Amino acid sequence: MYSARMIKGVLAIVVAGLCVATAQADQGLAQSRDTMSLLSHCAQPDRKTLQAILPVATDHGSHATGVVYDDNRVLTAAHAIAGGGQFYVRIGDSFRTADLVMVDHANDLAVLAVDTQSIRPLHIAGLDPIQAQRVWAVGYPRAQSIMTSMGVLQDFHEGALYTSASIDSGQSGGGLLSCNNGAWELLGMLRGYGAYLQGGHYVKMENHSVSVAAATINEFLHYYP
Repeated sequence: MYSARMIKGVLAIVVAGLCVATAQADQGLAQSRDTMSLLSHCAQPDRKTLQAILPVATDHGSHATGVVYDDNRVLTAAHAIAGGGQFYVRIGDSFRTADLVMVDHANDLAVLAVDTQSIRPLHIAGLDPIQAQRVWAVGYPRAQSIMTSMGVLQDFHEGALYTSASIDSGQSGGGLLSCNNGAWELLGMLRGYGAYLQGGHYVKMENHSVSVAAATINEFLHYYP
């Protein structure tokens, strides 16, 4: 993990294998009663939805998470697979070799091609996020079992979604899910968690995570050949 220094007014956002400094988000999200009425509060992502969230690994020992967004296509975090020569996605009980077909380091996005079999892809959200909207962060922390944590959307700033959903190392590339009119969709891709400097080292914030917004993901995928 690279080091980073805490600067006044700046929060360190820790991602797997990387530390970056991100300015605290400005207040204010676009809110619309018409849009809010379309968002229903579901209890928990169902089994079919969770099947689209998969473990990702590389030949140099990195572990991350990925999201099936289309047939045979998995979205993951670019930083989590950086430096890898071979890439793997776990489908069912075994890891399958995947090809890196597209990457955007600036926005921390990457696409892997692999046979996803009968897994139902997750729809990427098309609506703007709503402040205080309930969200669920889903991924595989530290290459272990899948974990789901619930939170709320706190802010949206320069393509980043700030939420109170807790995540850990290994969940980078996972899904930030929301429920729209009773259907689960991908509101963002998990990127990192907040941390503060204490006694010369960073301490993880349990209720602060940052994701790449769906609008940024859709723009990235628009250029996919």
